[in-house]
Amino acid sequence: MVHTFNFGAAAIAIAAVLAAPAAAQDAADASGAEASTVDASAEQSGRVTVRAADLNPRYGDIDAFYGDIDAFWDDISPFYGDIDAFWDDINPFWDDISPFYGDIDAFWGDIDAFWDDISPFDKAKLAELGNFWATTATQFRETETAWSQLAADADNAVLANDVRTKLDSLVATSSAQWGASVTAKTGQSFQQGFVDTIFAKHQIDPNDPASLAALTARERAAFFVDWHDTLMQYAGIDHVDHWMGAINWTPSITQIQGSTGRSVIGILDSTVTGSADLADNVISSTGHDGFVGGHGAGVASLMVGAHDGQGVMGIAPNAQVIAHNPFDATNSASWTDVRDGIVQLTQHGASIVNLSLGETGKPFSGEWRGVFNDPTIAANAGNTVYVLASGNEGVAQTDDIEWGGAFDTSFILVGSVSPDGTISAFSNTPGDACLLNAGVCGEGDALMNRFIVAPGEMILVDDGHGGLVRRSGTSFSAPLVSGAIALLHDRWPWLSQHPDESVEIILRSARDLGAPGVDPIYGAGMLDVLASQSPLDFNDMYYKLFQRSGFYFYGRNVSATTLFNMGVPAWWETNDVFFTLYEDVGDTYRDFSVPMSTYTMGKRTNALGGGFQRLQDFVSSRFATWIHSKGADRNGNGRAGFSQIRTGGERSAGDWSIRYSAAMPRLVEDGSMAPVHAAASITDPSNRFSLTMGHGQGAMALSGSRFGVISDFDRDEGGVNPVLGFASGEFFTSASLAFSPDTQLRLGYSENRLDWRDINTNDVTQRLYQRELGAQNAQAMTVDLEQRVSDAVSLNLQYTRLREDDALLGAQTDLDLLLGDGSHTDALTVSGTAHLADNLRLDMSATASRTSAAEGQMLSTGDAIRSSAGQIALTRSNLFAEADSFRIAVGQPLTIEQGSLDLDTLQVVDRETGETGRVTQSIGIETKRRMLGELVYATPVLEGAGELGFFGRYVSEGSISDDDGLMLGINFGVRF
Repeated sequence: MVHTFNFGAAAIAIAAVLAAPAAAQDAADASGAEASTVDASAEQSGRVTVRAADLNPRYGDIDAFYGDIDAFWDDISPFYGDIDAFWDDINPFWDDISPFYGDIDAFWGDIDAFWDDISPFDKAKLAELGNFWATTATQFRETETAWSQLAADADNAVLANDVRTKLDSLVATSSAQWGASVTAKTGQSFQQGFVDTIFAKHQIDPNDPASLAALTARERAAFFVDWHDTLMQYAGIDHVDHWMGAINWTPSITQIQGSTGRSVIGILDSTVTGSADLADNVISSTGHDGFVGGHGAGVASLMVGAHDGQGVMGIAPNAQVIAHNPFDATNSASWTDVRDGIVQLTQHGASIVNLSLGETGKPFSGEWRGVFNDPTIAANAGNTVYVLASGNEGVAQTDDIEWGGAFDTSFILVGSVSPDGTISAFSNTPGDACLLNAGVCGEGDALMNRFIVAPGEMILVDDGHGGLVRRSGTSFSAPLVSGAIALLHDRWPWLSQHPDESVEIILRSARDLGAPGVDPIYGAGMLDVLASQSPLDFNDMYYKLFQRSGFYFYGRNVSATTLFNMGVPAWWETNDVFFTLYEDVGDTYRDFSVPMSTYTMGKRTNALGGGFQRLQDFVSSRFATWIHSKGADRNGNGRAGFSQIRTGGERSAGDWSIRYSAAMPRLVEDGSMAPVHAAASITDPSNRFSLTMGHGQGAMALSGSRFGVISDFDRDEGGVNPVLGFASGEFFTSASLAFSPDTQLRLGYSENRLDWRDINTNDVTQRLYQRELGAQNAQAMTVDLEQRVSDAVSLNLQYTRLREDDALLGAQTDLDLLLGDGSHTDALTVSGTAHLADNLRLDMSATASRTSAAEGQMLSTGDAIRSSAGQIALTRSNLFAEADSFRIAVGQPLTIEQGSLDLDTLQVVDRETGETGRVTQSIGIETKRRMLGELVYATPVLEGAGELGFFGRYVSEGSISDDDGLMLGINFGVRF
């Protein structure tokens, strides 16, 4: 691919813009004509010909290298460093310009549609290129410094030698990076295939001081630019240009938004044929065959240039192009030619018409009213957006324009900004002019309200011959806007029938520049592609959910803000499940698919270190209050244990037995002490009936005497009926009736209210979520039958009915439509205890459960959710000392074996028309099987008044809880 550069006078001109804007304005003023053009042949001979009512492409004598538009040094380098669109500080999908923020970022995390897997660039290669150009930039600066001194002192041999040495260094550095690629592509050495060619092209002989000194500052700038652009053709990636970061665009946006490529762009310009990079997009090309300096091809390349590893990348490379060339042999066109061209484009289906042409000296001509009011063109006003370049004379619109009858036409006027974001010196601006309706300027009818800016200086474009060229002018700002609209129409095809809304989206999403709000210079501000493809205001968005009532469903809109506090557990496999958000724009809407997993509840921050954070929770809630039990073994003798509950008892009159149990309170956030467990039991004289009431570890109290450590019953990590663990923590009660000395029936009730204050104080994220969601309420009823098989063996069968108010197995939401009526779980637990010897006991437990969501919710369970858990523990007493205890336990926490939830929403079912319909998505919620292992040793101290314990616990990695890994600890308790 050959790169070419235009210097001095362009092939054709429209605005009589000379090398500097001031000179351009002088030329425009001198003509005195309402509509002036520059004839190409006349320009070359030094003569200017004025032809009324003719138009030309919106570029001409705009030298891409004049003034302060230096592409390679200072703060506005488009090819490396701070304005690199694909790495470092202006990454458009991170930090300050993300349209979603915080933990509810729809474009980040595990299912980020704009990162990693679909990036068209090799990140390692980009990093390598970035490092190379950072090094080369220094060489450019140093070379230019010496070169500018030589230009001022041409006979200085020392300076000439310094420039030659620095050029040799530049060649050596570049050869090391690119030599092999150049040789592979050209069959020549780096010196022959690149260096000699580019030196000859710019008339440079490093060994001839006169040729070096002869180059002007602009010519030297052109050389450096050419060095960069020509080398980049060997990079194997499409060219990265400064405009990409400036308008917040990357190819990843296009891959998502423009993947279907339905939009049709009309290009009214010189011929766009002759470039292989554009050939696949052009489905029709009519009109004259004038090339006009490759203007049309350059404009088209910014819209539809292929993403194929070479050349220019267009914003909408999958869009189709219908082209019409209105320019005759004189490189000019009349308004009649323009009208006929637009008719050709709109009648062939173009929903966007790019018009990089106009009258000299006029940002916006009143003649457009006549064109848009033409009956044939007006008939398509409801399905066409017009994008017009404002022109390159550096003038502001001064005249109001009578626009009556054309207000139904949707158009955007586009100006140019330099790489540093300031208005280009050559760019025309809207001024304070107004579009009048019968002579009256209505509210919002100022031309500035339809004006936007985009980069237009030193833009790398297709030259129409298979090469590349850098050009400047509003002609190359306008197609960036047209490309952004094409992406809108690709993603939301029905917007092509809503041109006003298409314009509104582009203007409202623009990044404000200049004076706050819309102003006479920048209009609405800078084009922002990312913002235009994102919700304009998240707070105004809503969901269309289906409410179930009996056998019927009805739609209901729910504000998106109500879902900020919604919780969906991170362990749900929801990568393919989306909430569809809707945004109303004018008379239509846009839909956005937001992954469910962005609304996660229960993420844990690692700010304090996972081990420390988890250990604090482990100690405070499970092990810090171990108290050595003095319960009775099967022979009625006192024994050591791990009940964590301090138990005592006494006889009252009538031989009724009163027993109490308590655990040391724990310190909570506000400095108060919260009880872990407290209970009292009363038993009749015959020991057949007993009643227990208490506050605390209900799961443990309702499960008999086996498995005496609180963590065994934990909802997330316990293996002993963790279903009951969801309702353990607050009030509980049980009643038991012994049918015989060996058979006992128990009825129980337990409840829990998990408040944000009850969550580990180090877990800031979890506590914040829980505070926003509100307390999590659960209640459970149990029925269990205890049977002693022998003096050494007893068995238990326990049925649990768990009711969660607004959650499902701990997954909570405060949105009633989703899980407001909660869920219920039925669980069956089989457990047993075997005394293998006087000092050795084996406890076993297995639980199977079935969970269903309540009827009438958005989240429903088509098939019941089935879960399992289990644990086995071996306890040995009197191991090293009298009354000490050692326990080893292995188990499986609650695991969802199978099940899914169905989500009924209204989604777009016809992407051409935007028609919505009911869609049911299935959310897989199976969890990864986890295993736990635990070693505990406790021994009495202080003559039995206290206890010293050591523990170690390992939990394998899983899905329900983030707590995994190895934990070690020591505890000490004293009885009072």
